[in-house]
Amino acid sequence: MSYRESLTAAITRYYVFNGLFREGEDQMTFEAADANLIEVGQTLEREFVGSARGFTVELDSFDDETHQCEVIVGFTIWPYEDDDSEIELILESTREELEKVGFVKDDEYYLGDGPDIR
Repeated sequence: MSYRESLTAAITRYYVFNGLFREGEDQMTFEAADANLIEVGQTLEREFVGSARGFTVELDSFDDETHQCEVIVGFTIWPYEDDDSEIELILESTREELEKVGFVKDDEYYLGDGPDIR
């Protein structure tokens, strides 16, 4: 998919978080993990409501045996306005919210940019 990139247009930045979901000593099922990600997305939207950002939090893959998974997080940024510290603030909030719902992160990386999701 292609999109028109502009200096003044908002874009969506995507990151992948690898890890697993735990609930105490037990590992969560796909259904519980997926439901928790909906809560994470809603919490992030409320937290950044004043900055008019859109968020998407999706369970990309889930292994039923090992409970290893990939979570893709996308959020709105303005390249002309948001610097690295603002992006790091969003990522830190995302990490905290994922931890609150039992996600144990192994790794994370930048995936790419796309059109505005708002």
